[in-house]
Amino acid sequence: MSNTRGRRLAALLAVAAVALTACGDDSDPSAEETSTEAASEAPTDEPSTPEETTPEFSCPPELGERLPEGLDPDACWSHPDLERPALIDGTVFALEPDASDPTTDRHIIALDAETGERLWKSEVLPGEVSALRATEVDGAPGVAVVVTENDSGDALTEASAAWGYLAWPADAGGDEGGDAGSADPGFEAEVHITAPQSEVAATDVYWTDQGVLAGDQFLAPDASEFTTVNRDPEPMLVGDYDLEETFTGASGDLLLSYVRGVAWLPDGPSDGETYVGWLARTADGAEAWNAVTSTPNEEDSLFGEGPSQFAIIVGSYLLTITPTDENYTAFELSWLDAATHAPATPAPADLEGAEPTVVVTDIMADPTALLSPDGRHLFASWSTLALVIDIESGAVTRVPTDFDVYGTAIDDQTFFGSTENGSLTIDLASGEAAAIEAPRQPFDAVDGDYGIAVLEGAVGETYYLVGGRRTAAE
Repeated sequence: MSNTRGRRLAALLAVAAVALTACGDDSDPSAEETSTEAASEAPTDEPSTPEETTPEFSCPPELGERLPEGLDPDACWSHPDLERPALIDGTVFALEPDASDPTTDRHIIALDAETGERLWKSEVLPGEVSALRATEVDGAPGVAVVVTENDSGDALTEASAAWGYLAWPADAGGDEGGDAGSADPGFEAEVHITAPQSEVAATDVYWTDQGVLAGDQFLAPDASEFTTVNRDPEPMLVGDYDLEETFTGASGDLLLSYVRGVAWLPDGPSDGETYVGWLARTADGAEAWNAVTSTPNEEDSLFGEGPSQFAIIVGSYLLTITPTDENYTAFELSWLDAATHAPATPAPADLEGAEPTVVVTDIMADPTALLSPDGRHLFASWSTLALVIDIESGAVTRVPTDFDVYGTAIDDQTFFGSTENGSLTIDLASGEAAAIEAPRQPFDAVDGDYGIAVLEGAVGETYYLVGGRRTAAE
């Protein structure tokens, strides 16, 4: 509640006290004593009750024990039923159901990361959201979504679906921000680019630092239109064997895949050979470069069918992590320039701000890759392996854990994640893990001084987006 309202309340109390004093002159003397005490209370600019100090978007008391470690229960904010939050430069973006049809239409809502104040809402989005990301819009912080737009004039068929890319700068509302859920009209997207009809599933979106690939349509940074790409080229062949290609993402004007497959050739080893490595194709599906190598298979060996590798796109570089012993205590790092596949040694400044994209293959379960904002540390995990990589020195530290580690957020010092045993943080400098006391939650996103998380309850219960200034932040 504002101080203005507090001053009005104090003034009303003072007027009431004067009235009581006047009545006391003609009645019981005790009334005069009461009125004298009341008249001695001077008006104040301070809120007069504890309730008036409670911020409009404060966290409900029942959430206190579940808040992320480092979020002050007395200074945090919360909003119910917001989805897919993203955080950048002091602004939080999320999806909010539209009041007229909560099951389908949605708005983007922008919030102040420190106070939770609603800054603005978008117009109703033209279709189902496939991806949302905090990004740059015309060189400034903002938010973008990829939606599937449907031609309402036709029957809803696969052929009527098209991609739409919409983006808003963080200050889209200016001084006229619309309150989400109100009847006020929302703000139109500053960027709205519609792609041709897509033949690939509407949920198939790859969003990297190098561009957005939605179905078979690619939108490069700062481009004004989507271009069609060949997402289903003829696979790489070795003799009569097709090698499996796992599409990974885009870099510049190249489409990148990670190849892994086994071939048995008449003049090869009896156990065959495993082919692994990166392959780049142009938009029409033609091979641009090939860095796939082969390893003879060995019966009864841990690496019997080739090395177990973890492959990641990090900005404009490709990283392959290969264990070099059967106990997975030592690792080899191989960096390639994505444009040329030449060996590279990126510095933290080359990676700063990048968001890694992980290759998902059959040899890994639920992989994670997160890069610290300063580009100095990369966290990578698959199966029960969790690694912290020092980009500058190339040192790899294995985190001592017997459980799969899933990543949620990272800053320059700390990784926030969870295992089947609960939530944890990992110090990036030492690789040491520390459990987050249950039932507290890890952050879903952190950005400088601020952090946000979605707190989910049982099925049917209200879930909350919570956030605010982190107490542990410098």
